[in-house]
Formats: sequence, C-alpha cells, structure tokens
Amino acid sequence: MNNRIIFLLVFLLLGTTLFYGQDKDSTKIAQLEERINKLEKILEQNELEKILNEAETKANEPQDEKKTKVFKSGQRSLQAINPEISLTGDMYGQYIINEYGFTEKARSGVYFRGLGLHMQGNLDPFSFIKVAIAFTPHDVHFGEAYITWTNALPQIGITAGQFRQQFGVVNRWHVHALDQFDFPLATTTILGQAGLRQTGISFDWTMPSILADANSLILQITNGQSEQLFSGEMFSFPAALLRFNNYWDLSRNTYLDLGLTGMIGTNNVRGYDETGTLILEDKRTTVLGGLDLTIFWEPVNQALYKSFLWRSELYYANKELTNDRIKVFGGYSYVEYKFHQQWQIGARFDYNRNFLKNKIFFTVTDSNGVEQTQSFTVSFDNVYQMSATLNQTLFGFGKIGNA
Repeated sequence: MNNRIIFLLVFLLLGTTLFYGQDKDSTKIAQLEERINKLEKILEQNELEKILNEAETKANEPQDEKKTKVFKSGQRSLQAINPEISLTGDMYGQYIINEYGFTEKARSGVYFRGLGLHMQGNLDPFSFIKVAIAFTPHDVHFGEAYITWTNALPQIGITAGQFRQQFGVVNRWHVHALDQFDFPLATTTILGQAGLRQTGISFDWTMPSILADANSLILQITNGQSEQLFSGEMFSFPAALLRFNNYWDLSRNTYLDLGLTGMIGTNNVRGYDETGTLILEDKRTTVLGGLDLTIFWEPVNQALYKSFLWRSELYYANKELTNDRIKVFGGYSYVEYKFHQQWQIGARFDYNRNFLKNKIFFTVTDSNGVEQTQSFTVSFDNVYQMSATLNQTLFGFGKIGNA
C-alpha cells in the first residue's frame, strides 16, 4: 500500500515538473515571435522610407529634353566638296631714269604681268589636288597640276604630276607669290626663264630631328624636260633631285632655315626629230648644286606690323656638252623689312655668270655655190645687279599658299 502511495506521489511530482517546463518554453517562444514581428515591421518601415526618398530624389532631378534626330539628304550641301578657287593679279609700274625715259629693252610705264587661276580640292581627308593656270597679255599656259597624299607612308607625303621643283626656296613659288619683285637673276639664268618645272613624282619625308629642331628630306624623280639644263622635248628619264632641309628656332621670335639641294640628269638628245630622223647622241650629264639660308624675325604680338627677312641662295651648275663643258656659279642675297601692316621695303644683290656658252652653227655659201657649216662660241662675263623694292599689300582673295 505504501509503495502505491509513493509511486503516485512520484508520478504527480514528475507530471507537475514537466507541465511547468513546457509552460516556461512556450512563454519564451511567444516572446521571440513577438520580437521578430517587431523587427520585421521596423525593416518594412525603413525599406518604405528608402523607396520614398529615392522617388523624391528622382523627381527633383532635371529631366533631359528628348531630342528628335533629323535626317538630311545632303543634296543642298554638295558645294562643300567643290574645289577652292582663287584668282591673283600681278601689276607693276616702272620708271627708266635717263634722258628719254626708255631703253632698248624697257620703257617707263605701268604693266600688267598676268592673272593666275588656282584651284584646290580635297579628295579625301588624306589627299588633295592643285591646279594652276597663268593668263598673260601674250598667251595662256599651264602651270602646275598635281595630287598630294599627305600621309601615304608613315611621315612621308607623295606628290605626283607636274610641279615646280624644290630647288632652293624661290623656284617653288609663282611670280605673284614672291616676296621680291621678280625672280633672282641666278634663278632665271641657271634654272631657266620660267624656273625648273617638270613632271614626275615627289617624296617628302618629315625626318626625326637629327641636326636641327626639325629635319626633312625631299626626293623628286622627274622627266628631264628643261631645255636649259636637260634634253628638253626629247627628255630622258630620270632626272633626280634631293633636298635636305634643317630648321632651328633661335628664339621665340626668330627662326633659321638651312637647305642643301643636289640634282643630276642627262642632256643628250635621243629620239626622232620633226623629219623622222633618228638621233642617238652619246650620254652627257648635268649636275646642279644649291645652298640656301633664311633668317626670319617676327615678334609674336606684332606679327601683322613688323618682320625682318634675310634670305640668300647659291647655285652651281656643271653641264657637259659635246666637246665642251659649262661651269657656272650664281646667287643672290635679299633683305626685307616690314614696317606697316601693308608695307614692306627690300633690297637684293644678284651675282651670276651667264649660263649661255655654246657653239652656234650656221650655213654659208662660198663663191663656188657650195654650202659650208661654220660656228662660233657665245659666252658672257660675270653679271652683277642691285635692285630695291617697295611693296604694298592691297588685298588678298582666296590665296592658296605659295602656289
């Protein structure tokens, strides 16, 4: 009996303990759930506030206006690819100081040397074409026509066509573009009255700086078309020109340019004359050399009103003839001062040994009626010349460089 009572008491005690433990755990679980619910509400509230803040910020930002893309056919913009056209005029006056006001070759008066029509057009971003036509009171003649690829090879530009060659400095220019009244005596006497202008191809290499602040090398391979130096109409190919140019900045306002030029070609005649006769002369060569020096001063803030230029060039020619050889030397030195926006004054000294030394053949008939060929040699001594110029720039219209 006692055992039953003890067993009953133990059972009641265990039951009470288990019930109390379960009740305590349930309370803790309920508390945890309540805390979780509160945290979820706080997170939801924070997320909502964040969304509202972002929406308000976005609403306050300036809105980009919607742009409508306009498509154009370009039919009325074709003039953009038309060539640039310029027209230049060359007029001068002179007064002969003597008793009569004239000489055998010149008269006092006003003269119009001619008009120049120049056209330039860009074929694409890397090439362009130039054409020059001259109109004089006596005739119309073709000056230049060439195409240039500015960067055909790395640092190398290529020009092909008919062009005035880069022998020295001023030979490259046309008369209207000169900073002098006319071409120097040595230029017209040695290179020809119209200068050195031939057909071929030119390579212009902008070299890495070697001896100066900037260096360039020009190689031109052309026909020997010059009557003065080479074979003329019965030209031989090639005549080669090589020019090495050096440029230095002496100061902020002053630069120095030094150029060396050499050229070689043949002057013998090979071909058929007007009567169809074959002519095959032995090879004869012509060798040319040139040296040019330019110093130019132009103050940075007064470039329109002040400048000073000193340029000198020397020429040497060695032309082989049938039974003789011509060796000539010539040059000039020129200074120019710009004292006003439209006025410059300059002076030039020329020295030259004339390039005309050759045998002139003529036919005479003796008393018996027999024709005989005779000849004599023509030569001239040294020629000196001093000239001064006062230039005024009236206006410029569409000028294209020194073309």
